[in-house]
Parts: sequence; structure tokens; C-alpha cells
Amino acid sequence: MKAFLLGCAAAIVIAIAAMALLDQVQEPVAQAFATTGVRL
Repeated sequence: MKAFLLGCAAAIVIAIAAMALLDQVQEPVAQAFATTGVRL
């Protein structure tokens, strides 16, 4: 049971870290597709 709870906690920590990292790396769609032929 202890290993299961530790695994769940590790998965949550990894997910939060990945969310924070991707939030900084990804750019908004308005900037990513800002060309002359695109209307958003």
C-alpha cells in the first residue's frame, strides 16, 4: 500500500512539473499561427 501511494504522489508531482514546463514552452495559438493568410 505504501508503494502504491508513493507512486500516486510521484505521478502527481511529475504531472504538475510537466504542466508548468509546457506552459512556459508553448506559445499561444494567436502567435503560433500569426501569418498573413490566417484569420483568428
